[in-house]
Amino acid sequence: MEKRVKRRKFFIKKDFQGKLILGCFLFVTGGGLLFNVVLGLLSADTLTISYVNQELQLGQTPFMLLKQVLTANWLLIIVGGGLVMLASLLLSHRIAGPLYRFETTLDKMKEGCLTTSIQLRDKDQGKDLAQKINEFNDQLSQSFCAISHNSKALEALIEQASTLALPEKEKEQLGSLCWAMREHNRKIGGNCRYFCSRDE
Repeated sequence: MEKRVKRRKFFIKKDFQGKLILGCFLFVTGGGLLFNVVLGLLSADTLTISYVNQELQLGQTPFMLLKQVLTANWLLIIVGGGLVMLASLLLSHRIAGPLYRFETTLDKMKEGCLTTSIQLRDKDQGKDLAQKINEFNDQLSQSFCAISHNSKALEALIEQASTLALPEKEKEQLGSLCWAMREHNRKIGGNCRYFCSRDE
């Protein structure tokens, strides 16, 4: 069973979440305005009569509708806008949280730590990508561990080859070959030691 991870911050990736919230708010507001503009254009040639506070008012339908919408629904517009912003903030957590975890895990991998894995919450997006990155991390860790073991085995073989009883001239050639192999093997070992793998 997956451990539930609690969200500690409202804004995980401020730039991304700010743009997403503003985009959702503008989309909903723009949709409402577009609806009112279309309705106003379709009713531009009509006249509306309204009876307000015992007064009879005449006017073009688009202006009368706009006035009625603003006076009757201003509280609904403000509350609705706030709810849209809150909903988009909560929904953005499902994307911003995984993005943050991907970035931190990949930064650790770049620094040589292959022991970390990406843990996402139940409703977070990107679980398939997280699983593929975790699998890649495991395979890379196993590969470096195998290279490190092979490097140690090669060092033992080089040591055995350097102690062989050979004529002086051949021993000299073998010594220079063993020195070159040790140098390359040392570099391979250094590259492997940069990465902290799971099996170490």
